[in-house]
Amino acid sequence: MLARPNPIWGDWLHVQAGDMQRLLDRLLNDRDKALEVDPEHSGTPSAFVQYCRTSWLPANLGRSFYRAQAEAHAATLAFRIEHLNKDIERTAGALLDQRDAAVAEREWLMHELAQLDPNPVETD
Repeated sequence: MLARPNPIWGDWLHVQAGDMQRLLDRLLNDRDKALEVDPEHSGTPSAFVQYCRTSWLPANLGRSFYRAQAEAHAATLAFRIEHLNKDIERTAGALLDQRDAAVAEREWLMHELAQLDPNPVETD
């Protein structure tokens, strides 16, 4: 049987058949418990997400099938973070330049206003 996308991290993590069956059993069990508390509940139960984050994934990362996927995803995230940092720097840099120009113009204008005689003489 082919690996299936993980119910939470399906965009980067695929699960082997036996593991998938156990995960789906846990997911359905957590869903049923969530529905007992709130019959209107929808979406992935928070108990399942917590289980996957704190128990299932850490317990399975030592297996080469999952470790390779996690390492590849970590590299992808590093690449994404690098590009986001560059975008932030570019955007923030432009905003900082605009702010500095506004501060400089305000300081110049305030200086010019301070140079005015406090009691201007009106001429007709």
